[in-house]
Amino acid sequence: MYSCIQEYKTAHIDTQHTLANLFPEGTQMTAGLSGDRVKTPQTIAEQVYDLLRKRIIEQQIKPGERLLEVAVCESLNVSRTPVREAFRLLQQDGLVERIPQGGIRVTGLSLEELKEITTLRTVLEVHAAEMACDLIEEHEIETLEQIVEQAAALVAAANEGKDIDLDELSRLNTVFHDTICAAARSSYLGKILDIVRMPILRFRPFSLVDREHRLRGVEEHRRMVDMLRRRDKEGLKHLTAKHVGDVSTAVARILSSTQANRGAAV
Repeated sequence: MYSCIQEYKTAHIDTQHTLANLFPEGTQMTAGLSGDRVKTPQTIAEQVYDLLRKRIIEQQIKPGERLLEVAVCESLNVSRTPVREAFRLLQQDGLVERIPQGGIRVTGLSLEELKEITTLRTVLEVHAAEMACDLIEEHEIETLEQIVEQAAALVAAANEGKDIDLDELSRLNTVFHDTICAAARSSYLGKILDIVRMPILRFRPFSLVDREHRLRGVEEHRRMVDMLRRRDKEGLKHLTAKHVGDVSTAVARILSSTQANRGAAV
């Protein structure tokens, strides 16, 4: 998929080095890279791409922050070729954009985009739920039940005053919805969902900040599994639409607050 890189055998991303100097403007975008290391058989470009993509989705690299090619190369101890390829892939995903001053920056998140994505996601996931009701198998239902219980355990721990792993909760949330979509047995639906997957993943962490939404989300997931088991197609379609709408409302509230705070700081 990518051209051979001469230093492939020896180059690695040594994220034990301090990454605070990645950007001269003092951004904290690379702080979350600590502890990550590249692995074979991925190419270096793929590994750089995966690391940056993960941190953008997890909000560890914030919207609007700049990524400078030279700085990334020096901080991750790789040549320019794989970094350029990683930037190209991130741009293709819509996660970054090129700017006149040079380099690229992480694309912003807007309420308008949230509204559009919510509309598309509602249509697609309601359709997936309807198809899954007829086609889902018992082992998939059991998988969904296990996911719900894992998520419930995380939420319950947070209610007891313990730190909550929002990244893991977000991952479980994603796997839950992906499992239902896979049960629809539609390759075309899967391809269409892949197009809107990236913005959905970027918005998702915002919804999980809200404690009440986390509790409601787990309970709604539990009810969705029950409806799948009972083949309650109409009930599941209605609940899925409500669930997606609730997520959008929670995200909009947090996003608006975040943007207001940034504006006040300026």
